[in-house]
Amino acid sequence: MKRNKITRREFLRASGLAAAGVAAAACAPAAPPATPTSAPQLTTAPTQPTKPPAPAPTATAAPAPTATVKKQVTLQWWTVPSEDFSEQAQRALADAFNASQKDVKVEISVMPESGFSQKMTTALGANQGAPDVTFFWDTNWLPQALDLAPFISKDKFDAGMYLQGIYKTNCFFKGATVALPLGVGCNFVMYNAKVFDEMKVKYPDVNVAADEWLKLIPQITDKSKKRWGGDRPRGPFRAIWLNLGARPWSEDGKKVEGYLNGPGSVAAYEWFWDLVQTNATPTPADLELLGTEGTGPVDLFMAGRLATATLNQGHLLNAMKANLPFGIVREPGLTGKDRWVNSWTLAVGIWKGAKEPEAAWQFLKYWAGPEGQKLLMEKGNLFPSVKSTLSQYPKANEPYVKAFFTILEDKPVREVTSPGWSSTPVLNAVKDVWDNINLGKIKRDEIKKALDAAVPAAQKGLDEARAKAGF
Repeated sequence: MKRNKITRREFLRASGLAAAGVAAAACAPAAPPATPTSAPQLTTAPTQPTKPPAPAPTATAAPAPTATVKKQVTLQWWTVPSEDFSEQAQRALADAFNASQKDVKVEISVMPESGFSQKMTTALGANQGAPDVTFFWDTNWLPQALDLAPFISKDKFDAGMYLQGIYKTNCFFKGATVALPLGVGCNFVMYNAKVFDEMKVKYPDVNVAADEWLKLIPQITDKSKKRWGGDRPRGPFRAIWLNLGARPWSEDGKKVEGYLNGPGSVAAYEWFWDLVQTNATPTPADLELLGTEGTGPVDLFMAGRLATATLNQGHLLNAMKANLPFGIVREPGLTGKDRWVNSWTLAVGIWKGAKEPEAAWQFLKYWAGPEGQKLLMEKGNLFPSVKSTLSQYPKANEPYVKAFFTILEDKPVREVTSPGWSSTPVLNAVKDVWDNINLGKIKRDEIKKALDAAVPAAQKGLDEARAKAGF
């Protein structure tokens, strides 16, 4: 039977987290982040490489907004159901908005994620029939998202209400504000307190160090119970890599030499090699076998077969519902150094072909503003991107929820790994290094040489990607 409900795994994919393990990202907005970014100056949205590209006309600014909506307007809102916001919750949101308005009415169309993506690509390709307000999660759609800056300025809309790292790395395209962030999520390490208690091992610190982690997970591994102490990273140049000082390219996004094979990257790959050698994590073969049985990392964690695992806020909710005793810590890093986080949101915006952009803005700022996100939190499982609304989460005072909220404020990996089109060829060039470490087919002292050898192909791929993108 075909599903019509987008799962968290699909949510992550749509948000640019899955696939290569690095997210597509945004260029800095007019007001730059407080900390310098290492991203090339092009914003991209989460990519879904299997989709046919939509045409990419030059983004246009929104027309100067009128003072008020002069007539009754009906808007089209396309959306999808998910584990974070159900169809019922979203219909309740549409009803609440319509009840608050006399000049604007929104008509909601809830469709399966695959159908939504196909319809969006077709409509934007034809430059007609697209919804007034919707998700913009595909890179190829962003040029047709309306610049929201005039509306933000006119309404004195407080974009500072959002978690700024997530807002600044998800909602901009070539300097234009093309979206608002709906909901938040991130990766963190969850530990099963019951297992730690059983093994009489102290719980890890929220800022656990990478070298401490290598010593910890063998202590909570018990092969007689088919239990591993932890899992393995999903890929390089995510949070742990950046925590250890790795960078895939120079800050201007042009140079690979000295970065992909630089000291920080070598240290990160060597740490990964050491992790594999602990024999306290499942091998790729283990995970492949378990995957055919419908068992993934979260299932192993919930069953006590993974004492720790890198998971996300959806898995946190599962553990809460199961009354599983657990805690949350950051992904391992260096003591006293910056910590990075794989974080995401869903970018929602206005089609630049909308006939009534002022009316569309009225709904957009409701949907992605405090009122809409609070409703989706209360009627669903959404963790809001609005800080004041997030603080009203029913279990906000629980230690593990506090830890999650703190980690959300860490520096987003997207600051460094953007844009997504450049990440793919660079990571492809070092795929053999990753695979060989996973399979135990490379010695530790061979890692630097292997990374050096990958530099020419990585640089060629990066140069070609930049040229294709018009740089």
